[in-house]
Amino acid sequence: MYVAGPPPGHDVARPPPPQTRTGEPVIPKLKGTPQVVGLAGDSGLNRDSGGSCRFGDRILWTYRDTQLCAPDGSPQELPIITSTGSWSDLEPGGGPKLEGVGNRDPLKTTVHHQYGDNHINNCESAYFPIHTHGTGRVAGNREDGSRHPFWPDSPPLVVSHPNTPIVAYTWIKIEHIKGLEDLAKSPPTTLYRTTQSSSSDRNALPEPKIVDPNFWKEGEIPYGVYGNLLWEGYAFLYAHFDDTTALARVPASAIEDRSAYEYFVNGAWTSALPSRDTPGLNIENSNAGGQGTYFFHPPWDCFVWIGGSIFPGAAMFICTAPDPTGPWKNHDKFWEGPGGNGGLPAYSVQAHPGMAREGENVVWVTYTKTDKAEQTDAYSTPLVRVEFE
Repeated sequence: MYVAGPPPGHDVARPPPPQTRTGEPVIPKLKGTPQVVGLAGDSGLNRDSGGSCRFGDRILWTYRDTQLCAPDGSPQELPIITSTGSWSDLEPGGGPKLEGVGNRDPLKTTVHHQYGDNHINNCESAYFPIHTHGTGRVAGNREDGSRHPFWPDSPPLVVSHPNTPIVAYTWIKIEHIKGLEDLAKSPPTTLYRTTQSSSSDRNALPEPKIVDPNFWKEGEIPYGVYGNLLWEGYAFLYAHFDDTTALARVPASAIEDRSAYEYFVNGAWTSALPSRDTPGLNIENSNAGGQGTYFFHPPWDCFVWIGGSIFPGAAMFICTAPDPTGPWKNHDKFWEGPGGNGGLPAYSVQAHPGMAREGENVVWVTYTKTDKAEQTDAYSTPLVRVEFE
């Protein structure tokens, strides 16, 4: 469950901090209407809120709550696994490997197939290990009916160093909920390290292990939970709380070393960890308030956030900036996908920059769509091709 020893690349020389990039934010313009090409999914799993990253020559997905499906595809109410992972494949030149839809409904047809062994037939544990005392290893349930869900809010941050295994990091808040009630306003945050598997089995998933169960302590700003990106050897880590978006940075080789972090406060970097009520934390206009993805977009030579608002739905918003610190352009809605007929018809918009094909100004985006089923809501992941001018 816990990592042993320093991470690959820990002895790499730390680069100087990137120079602040200047310029005006790009004003995005769609080229045509975004297209739902079909669903991304694994036919044996019913899964909520998926994000992804490029991990070697494939895409690594991480999902929140997961249920098993019967042979006919119907989702089973129990067990609930709080997180799972998957692989999916890319075309040789980039872009997701797709199966043709033909004359089928793209919202009911899986065209981008996911696979991988989560060991969930034995219900051994969630993909991201649960470590809270008094909870199960699969759903995070407590005897009083409350739960520690250990949901990943953003995709893993991949950190690569020459001649070392691929490594990715994920920050997950130790939330405590009962139904829809949040029992912990400012919980601690666990840092996970996911390392490339040495197995030749293509179904073998890289295994997350705990670096520090309380990397960010209770009450501290949970940098990295809301979003992350890698730029010029540095990890830029976003936190979102109380209508504030805060930003930290750290050399990619020193992510596990809290003393190496710097924090953006009042327009400058400081090594002093701010509190939640420190003035000058907010990175204005850097998101629409909901789940989303930060990344660098080469066709525009700028940084981008794509995601949703604080309200449930498949409305997609975009923000751009010349630098991770900004200035960010006000979020603009560029499209809204069709929702389902479930309790929450749609939510969890995520971009997938790891699917990019060089030379194309295309971003692949997904969201979670829910529909009523016999025992429980059925979740699906529509895959949307968005082309910009």
